[in-house]
Parts: sequence; structure tokens; C-alpha cells
Amino acid sequence: MKMRKFVPSALFVHTTETEHFVDRLRQHSSNPTITPVLFDTLIADRRDLLTADGHVVVSGSFDVIKTVATMTAKHGCGLGVMPTHGQKKLAQFYDIPTDIDVAIDLALNADPMGMDLVLCNEHLVFFNVTVGQMPLLDAPADTGRLSMLKAALPRIFNIDLIKYRFATAGSGDIVTAASGCMILHHHKGSMAARLISGASTISDGSISTLISAPMSVVEYLKFLVRLMSGTLSSGNLPSSIGHLKSPIIEIEPETELDVWIDGEIKTRTPLHCEVKPAAIRVNVGPAIRAEVPTGKLGEERVDIDHLPRGKELKKAWKREKIPFFSYASEERFHDLFTDLREDSRINGFYLALMVLSTMLAAAGLYLDSASVIIGAMLLAPLMAPIVSLAMGLLRDEEKMIKNSLVKIVIGISIALTASSIITLIFPHKPVTGEMQARLNPSLLDLAVAIISGIAAAYSKSFKEIIQSLAGVAIAVALVPPLAVAGTGIGRGDFHFFFQAFLLFSTNLIGIIIAAALTFRVLGFSPAIRSKRGIGIVLCLLALITVPLYISYGQIVEDRIMEKNWQKERFLVNGKYVIVENTDMFRRGKKKILVMEVIVRDVLTREDLNEFKKKIKIHFPGELVIRTKTTYLP
Repeated sequence: MKMRKFVPSALFVHTTETEHFVDRLRQHSSNPTITPVLFDTLIADRRDLLTADGHVVVSGSFDVIKTVATMTAKHGCGLGVMPTHGQKKLAQFYDIPTDIDVAIDLALNADPMGMDLVLCNEHLVFFNVTVGQMPLLDAPADTGRLSMLKAALPRIFNIDLIKYRFATAGSGDIVTAASGCMILHHHKGSMAARLISGASTISDGSISTLISAPMSVVEYLKFLVRLMSGTLSSGNLPSSIGHLKSPIIEIEPETELDVWIDGEIKTRTPLHCEVKPAAIRVNVGPAIRAEVPTGKLGEERVDIDHLPRGKELKKAWKREKIPFFSYASEERFHDLFTDLREDSRINGFYLALMVLSTMLAAAGLYLDSASVIIGAMLLAPLMAPIVSLAMGLLRDEEKMIKNSLVKIVIGISIALTASSIITLIFPHKPVTGEMQARLNPSLLDLAVAIISGIAAAYSKSFKEIIQSLAGVAIAVALVPPLAVAGTGIGRGDFHFFFQAFLLFSTNLIGIIIAAALTFRVLGFSPAIRSKRGIGIVLCLLALITVPLYISYGQIVEDRIMEKNWQKERFLVNGKYVIVENTDMFRRGKKKILVMEVIVRDVLTREDLNEFKKKIKIHFPGELVIRTKTTYLP
């Protein structure tokens, strides 16, 4: 084991509060010669007390330690620091142990380490420098998460972006918009320092500056959640964060701001920061000594890809406060609008696909085939103009609204006409299970429509997931309800038509509302511009909610009834009838109850009629009972 060397003598700079350390230093096992001096005395006669290649131990207030550190750097002295109980951050900075005897060992070590000296407007920096607004990022790394959030949340909703000019030793002016920036001398000093952990050390000859430019409250909150949860990896900067690393950095915001250095206001902008490599020799703990500088001494780094530039820069600094939701980029905005304008126009392909998908859906409904109906859902082009209408209403684009409405109305007319004609052609008109499934819309169908609208808008907004629209089309099923409604027209059954068309209307309105709000959240509009149009859609939503709520209540009632009748036994004319399964649905005011029963003896018509009488006494109103009988040997 390597023997530690200690200095034979040291100048101990103290205050009246730390004078008690004198005896502890003199009692050290190496028997050093300790010359105690009050800080005020040192300031008055520094030339006689500080000598080149000497060693100084200091203990006192933070300003005292900073002043002595600057003096030792000028005279080439080694420095040992004795933090007090209230200087935990300083102890962490130099990796100084809390045990007083071990701390004295470190302070008297004869092998101090060369560290960078960082000056901002001639003020010495130990930890960090903050300019502007950096909510939560400026919090100490050892602060509790709840305390950090409690302090940061009120500030997050008042963030604004202003114009900044940055310059480094090797680059020209960098003009951007930012809420604030932080100069970091030590990568363990704050939450922000976690973002560049491993990319900066206290002896690499460079200063690191993090620049914060959140484009929305939501974006900033998402970033903070990831930062606090530890899911952000160092070296990969998240959106809205920039990183500059250079021996010299200049910072000039458009308005003069206070500059916080190590937690205190020391100067104002503009700010000139520079580093003097290895200019101060300090006794530090093993964790600091183990840090290996990355790259070359004084290496530069300019990572500003995530900061506002060009048109986004002008938009950013003109706003008083950052918006709650992000704004979409110019490229995404242009690409989406081009697609949606095209989707709102009628063409031959749309007309042909509407006819084919409706005919296919009608055939699948009569065949009671789910696979054929799914094929019709995939073929149907009705989702595109509905999504276009949502965007048109959000941004009050009159032409897009008009074109989309015309396209939707024509599509509905085609679907109703084609399915009603097919119904008239078919000689046999059974009501299949697939038809019946679309005759009882409820609030659950509205929930499906809203979720599908969110998914449709989200899928349309990102080219990477545009293929997901097919799944959305299957989930929401626009054409099959129209085909059932058309079947009601062909049958001359108003209730049949109304229930199916109610389901389609539910899907239509749910998608419009959800898609419009999703586009708003994704930043394609700063506000809902067509308030009248959205208001009409909301009124329609309120109107259809009433029958949907009633229908939902009936469905719940029917399901409870079905469950209660499971395994029920009846004695009919001396014969036992066991109810195996029940299924209830409604057609207008008429209830239809399908019952699967198990018997041992053959049931006559008289037995069945008696059985139905026993059932009907439990159901008010008109009831149609259909039985499926299974005989046991």
C-alpha cells in the first residue's frame, strides 16, 4: 500500500467560528507546523503570508473559501479545504469525507491535484452559474423529488423564451431563443449536470453550458419526468436542450438579467466566462482524482440541434409565455396539410371504393360473416374525409370543411343507396347476428369512437405509423353501420334504420371531436379557431349521448337478466326444463329473448306454450321468446 505524504507545514486561514480546528490540525500524526491566521489578517497582509509552493488550509464561510482559493491560485500554493457542517455541497464537490480526522488527513496531503479555475465576469465559480429560468434543472441533485416538484411546478407555467446570443472560442455567434442557461463546473452539482455526466470534468480545460429552450409546458414536463426517473442517458440530449463546451463562452440575452453564481446573485449579463486549466491545486478525494478528462484539453463542442432556429426562432421569442402544447414543425405541418387537403377532395377512386365496400359489407351482414365485414372496413375510404373535417374545424379552413362535408355526405348517400338496393334484390331478408350487433349502440361505442379518433389523428400526423390507420378503420367500423341502416330503408323498418344510423353518427361525431383535439395537442393549431363549428359538433354529441345512455342502461339490465336466468329450472306439465343459456336483445319496444334449454322428455307445443307463459310473467311489455332445445338421453 502506497504511503501517504503530508506537508511539513501549512498556513491555516480561519474565522472566529472555525478557530477550534487549530488544535486538531496541530495534533495530526505527521506533526505539521501550523500557522493560524484570521482571514481578515490575511487580506491585509497577503504578500508576507502566502509563498510560492506553500500549502494553505482554509475553513470558514463560502466567500472566505472562494477568496482564499483565488489567492492560492495566483501564488501557486496548494490548498486543503475543511468544510463546516453546513457546507455539505462543498464537501461533495471536493469529495471530502465527513469524518473530521479523515478530512484533516486530506487537507494536509502533500499531493494536491491541479483543477480548472472558472471565472465568470471575474467571479470564481465552484459549482454552477444560472442565467434566466431553469425550473427544476437548477435544483441540487440531492434534493428530494417531492420538494423539487413543489418548488418547480409554479415556475414551469411562467416560462418565457427570449433571444440569446452565445459565442465560444472557436465558433461565431449562435443566436437562438431560450428560457435560460446553466454553466456547470462540476457534473455532480445539480439535476442539469446529469445530462452531461461523463462528458465534462473539473480538469478538462473547458466550460460546459446547458441551454434550455422548451417549446411547450407539456414538452418540459415530459423531459423533467424522464430526468427525475433516470431514463435519460447521458450524452444523448433530449429535445429542447442544447450543450456548449469551450474554454471561453460568452452569453448575452436581449434583456439584462441577474447572474446566479453558486446560489447567489453576483453580477448581471452580458456574461464572459473563461477557464484557466489546472490553475488551482486542491486536495480532493479519490472520486475526483479518478475522473479522467474526456477528449483533448480545451476541446470544443457545439450541440444546438434541439434549439429554435430560423422560423421557429422568430415564433419562439415573440410569445409572452410558452404554450401548454407544442407547435408542430413547419415540415410536419406542411406535409400533413397537403395530405388532408387531398383527402377532402372527391375523386373516382373514392366513389368506387364506397360502392364496393358497402356492397361487400351488405353481403357480409347477410352471410353473418365477420371476416367479410372486416374486409369491407379495410376497403372503406370514409375515414379520410372525417379526419380532414376535424382539422378544418380546428383551424377554421372553410374550403377544407366544405370539401370534407360534401365528400362525407356523398359517401353516406352512396352507402345507404347501395345497401338498400341490395336489400330489395334479396328475396330472403334475415336479421343476422352481425346486423343485430349494430342495432344497440351505447356509450361504449362512443368511447370506441373517441379512442379511434385520437388514434386516427395521431397516425395521420406521423409518417412512421401511417400504416396503423388500417387498424383504426377496423376498430371504428364506419361502413357496416351504414349498410345496416340502408338495410333498414330497404326493409321499410324505421327503427332498424334509426339504431344503425345512430351508431354511425356516434362514430362520426366521436372521431371528429377526438381528432380535432388530438391535432390541437400535437401542435397543429395554437387554438381552436372554428369555435362555432366545434360548438355544433359538441351539441350533436350531447344530443346523441341521451339515447346512448338509455341504451347502455338497457344493455346492463339485459345482461343482469341473462345472468340471473342461467341454470334456472322449471317444472312444466310434470317435465323439468333447465335453462342453459340466455341472450336478450331489443327491436324497438319489443324484447326478444333467445333461450337454450335442456330437457329429458319430449316437449309438445302445449308444453312450450306453458313454458313461455312462465317466462313472460317476469317481463313487462311485449316479449318474443325463441327456444333452442337440447334433449338428454
